[in-house]
Amino acid sequence: MAGTSPSGSTTRISNQSDGGCGSGGDGDAIDPRRSNARKRRHLSQSPSIQVSRLTTTKPSMNQLTEPDLNIVEFEYDLRYLPESLLLEILVRLPVKSLFRFKCVCKHWLSLVAHHTFSRSYISRRLDSSSLSFRIFYRYIYVSKFPEILARLRPDVYVAHNFSVLFLSTFEEQQQADQFKILAWSNGLILCCLLGPLIYYVCDPVTRQWVTLPRGRHNAPNRHPIFFGEGLVSRINEENVLTSFKAVRVEWLSVESNFLNLETYSSETGEWVDYRLFCPKPIRLLKRGGGPIHFNGILHWFVYEHGMVAFDPYKDTKRCRLIQFPEDRDVDNEYKYDGLYRLCDECQGTLRYFEVAPEPSEYFCFSMWILKDYEKGEWSSEFRVTRSDLWTNDAKISSSLMHATFVPLSFHPFNLDVVYLRCVERSCIVSYNITSKRLDISCPRVGVVEDLSWRVVIPFVLPMWPTPVPVPSSKAVKHS
Repeated sequence: MAGTSPSGSTTRISNQSDGGCGSGGDGDAIDPRRSNARKRRHLSQSPSIQVSRLTTTKPSMNQLTEPDLNIVEFEYDLRYLPESLLLEILVRLPVKSLFRFKCVCKHWLSLVAHHTFSRSYISRRLDSSSLSFRIFYRYIYVSKFPEILARLRPDVYVAHNFSVLFLSTFEEQQQADQFKILAWSNGLILCCLLGPLIYYVCDPVTRQWVTLPRGRHNAPNRHPIFFGEGLVSRINEENVLTSFKAVRVEWLSVESNFLNLETYSSETGEWVDYRLFCPKPIRLLKRGGGPIHFNGILHWFVYEHGMVAFDPYKDTKRCRLIQFPEDRDVDNEYKYDGLYRLCDECQGTLRYFEVAPEPSEYFCFSMWILKDYEKGEWSSEFRVTRSDLWTNDAKISSSLMHATFVPLSFHPFNLDVVYLRCVERSCIVSYNITSKRLDISCPRVGVVEDLSWRVVIPFVLPMWPTPVPVPSSKAVKHS
C-alpha cells in the first residue's frame, strides 16, 4: 500500500513477519547505513512499516529542471502501534482483506479472532452503507462445482450499479452441466447439481464447501419428487456459525392432509424424513421457487391457503398454515400462478407485494405486512394507481400507463425499495414506496425473457464468515 504525504514523502507498508510477534527492534528510526544482515534479521521478527522520504535539492540555473532526489529510509515496528489504533484500522477493512491480515502475526490473529472484535465489526457494518448484496439468477452452467465458488468471489457483490448477476454465459448454457442456487442463510449457500441430484453447501468467502450425502428415501416401489429446498442455520453469541439444516419437501399432484419432508442436519450428518399432518388439505405450488425464510422458519406456497410453515429446529412435529391477505387479487393469483405477487422477508417483517398484470385495473401496486405472525393477521400498507406513479426517465414515462411490471425482489436493507422487471422495456426498475417514483436500475436484463422472483435470489455478502459446520465422517468437506 502506498501513498504520498503532504510533505512529499512516499509511504510503503509491508507485512513482513514469520507468523509470530517475536522480540527484536526498538521501534526508533533506523540508521540507513546499517548492514543488510541486520535489516533482514529485524524484518523477520515483526511486522514493520517502511517509509521512504523523498528530499529535494534546489537546482541551479545551469542544471536541468528536474530536481535531484535523495531517498532516506526508516522502519517502524508495528508492535509499538497502539492497540486501540490498530483495532480502528482493522475494523474498517473489507472481510476478504481482514481475513488475510490474520496471517500477519499471532497478535493480529488473536485480535481478529476475539468475539468482541466480530461484534464490533458487524455492528459497524450494520450502521454503515458498506453491506453488499446482489440478486443472482438461480441457474449456473459450469462443469464442476468449484467453478461456482470462483464465480461467487466477494468482489462480484460490490457494484456501483444494480443488476441481476448471471454467473454463466449464453454459450455455457448450451454446453455445461446445470447447477441451481437454492437458498442461503447467514452467508451459507445451498446449491445442487440437477441430474444426478447432488447437494452442496458452501461459504463463498472462505471458499469451503461440503457435499451432502444422498437422501434416505429408498422405497423400491415409490419414487418421490422432492423440490422447494430451503436452508436454515444457527450462530452463537460470538457470531460463529454452529450448524445448519437443509430441508426439502415432496411434491404431490393432488391435495393431501400430510406434508412430507426430508431434513439434513450438519450436527448428525444424516437425513431424517417427516410426515406431518395438516389441518386442511394442501397442494404445494410447484413453481413457487424456494421457501421463504422468516425467523428460522421455512414457508412454502400452497394453493388456496397461502403458506405452510415448518420450523426445522424448534418444532419438527407439526406444520401450520398461514393465510395470505383476504383482500388480495385471488383471481389473478390463480390465473398467472402467482407470477405477479412477491412474498418475502425484509428487515424483520414479512411482506406481500402485488402487481396488477392488466393496465386496465384500478390499483397498480398493493402491499400488506404480516402484523401478527402467530394469529396470521395482515395489515394493508398501501394501494397506488398508475396515475400516482411518476418517473424522470422519458422511456418509462411514455409507457407508464400501459407498462407491465413483474416483481423481482425487495431491497434487503431499504424498506422503501422494490425491484421489478419492466416487460416492454426489458429493463429492471426500482420502485420507491414513499415517493411512488420509478427509476431504471438496470437498462438490460440479459437473455432471460421470463425473469421473475421465481428464478432470482437476493444474496447478502456474509458479514463474518466462519467454517462450514460438518460432522466428522458423514459429509465430504472441501476447501
